[in-house]
Amino acid sequence: MRSGLLQSGTCFPIFACLLVLQSGLYCCDAANTLDVTVASQSRSQVSQAPENSRLTRLRRQIADTYQAVLGKVSQRLSRLVMPCPGCTALRRWFGASPRDAGIQPVARRPAAAPSQDLIRYFARRDYARSRRRRYALHLPPQYGRGQELPLVMVLHGCRQDEQDIRQISGFDDIADQEGFVVVYPFVTSYAGLRTRNCWGWWQRHEIEAGAGEVEDLWQIINEVAEKYRIDRRRIHVTGLSSGAGMAAALLVAHADRIASGAVVAGVPYGETARAVNLWSFGGRFKPVDVVASAMQRALPPGARAMPLLVVHSDADETVNIRAAHNLRDSWGRCFGVDTVQPWLRTNGVTLGTPWVHSRYGGSAPNGLIETLFLEGKGHGWYGGNSGSYSYPEAPDVSRWIWDFFHRQPSLPVTTVGPSAAEPSSVAAAV
Repeated sequence: MRSGLLQSGTCFPIFACLLVLQSGLYCCDAANTLDVTVASQSRSQVSQAPENSRLTRLRRQIADTYQAVLGKVSQRLSRLVMPCPGCTALRRWFGASPRDAGIQPVARRPAAAPSQDLIRYFARRDYARSRRRRYALHLPPQYGRGQELPLVMVLHGCRQDEQDIRQISGFDDIADQEGFVVVYPFVTSYAGLRTRNCWGWWQRHEIEAGAGEVEDLWQIINEVAEKYRIDRRRIHVTGLSSGAGMAAALLVAHADRIASGAVVAGVPYGETARAVNLWSFGGRFKPVDVVASAMQRALPPGARAMPLLVVHSDADETVNIRAAHNLRDSWGRCFGVDTVQPWLRTNGVTLGTPWVHSRYGGSAPNGLIETLFLEGKGHGWYGGNSGSYSYPEAPDVSRWIWDFFHRQPSLPVTTVGPSAAEPSSVAAAV
């Protein structure tokens, strides 16, 4: 009876519950009194079997009526009021079990899927100067839940490989928190004389669409997007040093397919090797107008303005901060953005490192061009983990970069291709 009363799992004024319970107690008392009367009569009038039968039927009718009334009251209460957690305690106090009260045991939430780290190989294609290249892929715990995720490509610098930039940037941790896929290509092999593992950002045949390293990088993006559930409207590219120079080249060559980009300690598009200061030689830059004209010639037809974040330190002795200024100004010249006066500028100090953040491109929520200039740090990645070419005691530029990427609008659906990968394709990784 008590479990029938409380199976609605609802809160109701206490006086109403007490009235119902009191009515039930009265009915029980009446039935018990009737039982005593029947027992007394059966002892004194054993021979009156017909009378005893009538009394027994009456007692059963009262009990059945009592159960029916309480069942209806319980149903009406469940329709009139909302459930509350306190009812569970009331049911237990009155002795009702979860099964009697209509409560289903709460299923234990399955543990979050772990992130996945894969090593894959890009096969050489049939266009000029394509090469077999290795790349690392990080899939966050959110992957495989049905939705397509953004993709961030991160390019290493000279004297590094894909695991070095992965370690110092800490993008895996940010991806696990924010829900995006990260791909880390390795230059793997190259022709000609270079500092070890540099991307060929100064070589024209490596930075123009349709051939060389810049096309291999774009085809790696395509390969990942075809095999995994990637939102092609939200593809972003960043890199360090020579990887930053190649990131700028990729942003120009495929401006109609990439949502935004960021360069850390990099150089303008199409610069010469003299832009890098090696053994106290170099640090010579092309005029901004020359760089902007080269960008305009390399852009695909109908390309939109490409959002760009430029990160650099004034104490970088390998790539002078003038490279960052020229990159900002040539980008503005190419896409019609005034970079003389920012519409928003903030500054601060993080872990002892002063910084200035500026936005250019009107008063929209997202600056088309943004800069983050630091003081006192050398050539490398800032604010990340310890490792090769890393300065951990600085603003976490990986966070800044993802915030910039996240604020940018997605590309129009008409400009991107479909992504039809299934989660099961993860098993194909080698």
